Amino acid sequence: MRIRECLSRVTIAVLLIAGLVCWPPAATAAGESDRNTDNGVRIEWAPVSQMERTEARHSPLVLRLYGGFSQAEAGDLNEGLDGYFEVLELYSALGFGTTTGGYNRFRAGYNFGADLILQLTRHIGIGIGAGYMRFSKSSLMTWSYEAQTIEVSVAPTLSAVPIRAGLFLTLPLGKRLNLTADGGVTAYAALKLNWQERLAYSDGDWTEWSVSASRNAPFDNIGFQGSLGLEYMVSQKVGFFVEALGRYARFKNFEKATGMGKNNAGDSETVEGRIYLVTYTSPEGGYSGFTVEETPPISDPPTKVYTEPKIDLSGISLQAGFRIRF
Repeated sequence: MRIRECLSRVTIAVLLIAGLVCWPPAATAAGESDRNTDNGVRIEWAPVSQMERTEARHSPLVLRLYGGFSQAEAGDLNEGLDGYFEVLELYSALGFGTTTGGYNRFRAGYNFGADLILQLTRHIGIGIGAGYMRFSKSSLMTWSYEAQTIEVSVAPTLSAVPIRAGLFLTLPLGKRLNLTADGGVTAYAALKLNWQERLAYSDGDWTEWSVSASRNAPFDNIGFQGSLGLEYMVSQKVGFFVEALGRYARFKNFEKATGMGKNNAGDSETVEGRIYLVTYTSPEGGYSGFTVEETPPISDPPTKVYTEPKIDLSGISLQAGFRIRF
């Protein structure tokens, strides 16, 4: 219901703006002198002819192709993925060993996509588009205590296919320079989180985990975005643009998750369910991590508390691309 309301408001706004831009000039007042000469008629119709030639060059369809750097908040995802790193840092803070390296919060990534725009006027258009975005970051830490070392590593990846509909504005600043802006609603399809984690000991033992979580219903993952940029007209039909985009996209926990674990002894285990963020608190300190559970786990506050993580793709994108007018 909320999606239909947003789209209705965008449509009404577009129609109102388009109506104002396209509204014809007032009719000539009654009783205007009929004594116009041939020269007067030519003077009167010259601007109209010029307008017709300009509108003939107007392109009803525009294709936007873009790509660039993206940054997302990630939020709870980083709080759960750094679990073993926090444990080793806690040991070090208590005087047991030292650490090198650490957890790198994963926020940076890239995105690319395309929009097809129907120009209602030379300056206003409505369009739909789709793209792909991906965020990843690897982390490594080594903990050393006397003759023993433990190496922990994790490599998470968060990806989605944004599908959007919006209003696009183009305002001329000069002969070849335009100011561009757009805003609209975005549905995030194929939302996925994957990570691999490994503990390696100095005696040769190791343990690995891999987790895959997904949230596939796009219309349950609705966000909003808007951008502002500059376009330079390379030719009459092709423009190069750069823009900054802001994005709000915060969703509930993943619908399902599969966790697989194995070790050097040949043991293996597979668990299907949902991911939960578990926070441990003790007088010595606290830490948090992810767990995959078939059924909702029971908290034991304040020592152990389970919560469902939020997925936060809110952030910014700096991107560039081409606008092709047909």
